[in-house]
Amino acid sequence: MAISTDSDLRDVARKKVLVIGAGLSGLTAAQALQTAGWEVVVLEARDRIGGRVWTQDGIDLGAQWIHGTEGNPITNLARQLNIQTMFVGGDSSYIGGWEQLQLRSIQGRTLTPEEKETSIFLIDDIREAMDALRRENEQSGGQDISLEEAAQRVMAQRGLSPELREQVAWHLAVLFRDDWGASAGQLSLMSWDDGYEVYGYGDSVFVDGVASLTDRLAAGLDVRLGHVVSRIEHGAEGVRVAAGTGSFTADAVIVTLPLGVLKSGRVAFDPPLPAAKQQAISRLGMGVLTKVVLLYDEPFWPHNQYVFGYAARDVREAPPLIVNLWKTNRQPALVLLIGGDQGREVESWSLERTTDWAQGILRELFGADVPEPRKVVVTQWGLDPYSEGSYSYMAVGATPGDIEALAAPVGDKLLFAGEATVRSHWACLHSAYFSGVREAARLSGDPSILPNRHFTENRRWREMMQRANRFFNMVGRTVEPAEVEARLAVLEKSTVFGSVPSAALRLLATMFERKSLETGDVLCEAGEAATCVYAIASGQVSVWLPGASAPVGTMSTGDVVGEYGMFLPSGRSATLRATTAASVLILDYKRFKLFLLTFPDSIMVLMSACVKLLHERQSAPRE
Repeated sequence: MAISTDSDLRDVARKKVLVIGAGLSGLTAAQALQTAGWEVVVLEARDRIGGRVWTQDGIDLGAQWIHGTEGNPITNLARQLNIQTMFVGGDSSYIGGWEQLQLRSIQGRTLTPEEKETSIFLIDDIREAMDALRRENEQSGGQDISLEEAAQRVMAQRGLSPELREQVAWHLAVLFRDDWGASAGQLSLMSWDDGYEVYGYGDSVFVDGVASLTDRLAAGLDVRLGHVVSRIEHGAEGVRVAAGTGSFTADAVIVTLPLGVLKSGRVAFDPPLPAAKQQAISRLGMGVLTKVVLLYDEPFWPHNQYVFGYAARDVREAPPLIVNLWKTNRQPALVLLIGGDQGREVESWSLERTTDWAQGILRELFGADVPEPRKVVVTQWGLDPYSEGSYSYMAVGATPGDIEALAAPVGDKLLFAGEATVRSHWACLHSAYFSGVREAARLSGDPSILPNRHFTENRRWREMMQRANRFFNMVGRTVEPAEVEARLAVLEKSTVFGSVPSAALRLLATMFERKSLETGDVLCEAGEAATCVYAIASGQVSVWLPGASAPVGTMSTGDVVGEYGMFLPSGRSATLRATTAASVLILDYKRFKLFLLTFPDSIMVLMSACVKLLHERQSAPRE
């Protein structure tokens, strides 16, 4: 990221800056600038600091998790400040991790490992097909559609039963609605995770709540609570901010207002914000994740199970995940999570209705003798006029360019920070923190204060790898060791696969399927769509060109055909017919692509082998 170091920015050092908002991004920017010698005043509308970080009695009602622990700047900051965190695992979407999730069905029955595996393989297949649809749409230049529409298209092709559709809906609610605070119908197929970076696998929580971090960052700052900003005037001479009945002037201002507040238009800018920034604010979405926290005298549920999956009701009416705070905070409390439009609806209910709803779910999950809670707390981020939602998401039609436009300064006096302004990872604690440091560096002209860049994984890639690992493990369990060795012996003789590293080749061997042919059987016809690779395991197969009166060649053990069709989609150029009893190993392109994406070093090996074969064929003398 390029940080402006223009002399006009450096020259205002030790002057005054206003920071709008005492959330994590605002406090971070204020501390960095005050340390650099600036006079800093933070204006906060609420009667408390923290913004969307809000901890009550040790329970986080707002931001809660460090998503991706190792390499995360929040993890590093907590260590520097000696603030205790606890590793809980997981992958951001399935809180605590799919493997550790206890999934319960009707009357609280815990699903067996086999039932859980069937469920995850179903959504993995749907997700793979949705990714393929996204790639096709990208290549064809098609218009953006919602994730929900993409899922419906994929499921329609599979003809899923109502029961299986309910399972898919449960996963989609976890992965999209309750992860991003928006329904799948609101999220962009093309952009929802475009370029989103993730840190080291596994999440962490703050043992004493995230406020333990914001309290430390606020120490020593001039924070003015109860100052509701209504107008921001900006120009070459500086800025003037109207807050309540008073006004403040400064040399510059950093605006950390949540995207929801910017979308509401309650804060006026004079002159108005540039069109590109206004369009970005309009296109980006602001999600809602509602927490219903039930506190009891003591836990009646399994103490060490961090998350319970609830798959008994229509997921449109229920939270798919319930978090156990006893494990992490020693609080006898359960947190029901529900996002999107359903979360907004729960926010509008009376406390009595919400309690009855939550207790009904817990009794289905844990039995009829669930006691009455001593206290129930319901978050209302969507109704809060100072947030208008929980965090940002990529709505249909939005692109990462909108985040960049939102983050761009207007001149050198009006700067923007907040979780919605970080192109590489929006909607999280570390994006809010990074944005505050970024704008402090921009204003002070000192890029050295930026945290060291930890090169991260792409979320899209990581999730694909997780699906691939589950698939490889499943396939590997279905093939006998002796059969794997037999397939491996065939592939090692092949000029196409023989150079693939042995460990990767052994895995690839499990992904083939074996087919037996009798003399005269046709393996494929010329003109058919190419969908798989063939490797001859035993016997002989003749190659016939269309209209030919005799075969043009014979294939035997180790010979491979069809490897080019995955890269150059076309019909089969020849008919393959068994001239003796034969055995053929078959690998469909979908599995082949998954393997290559998982083991990219094999791509270069296979590419070299294919190029060599093409060169030899083109160089061969013609009769």
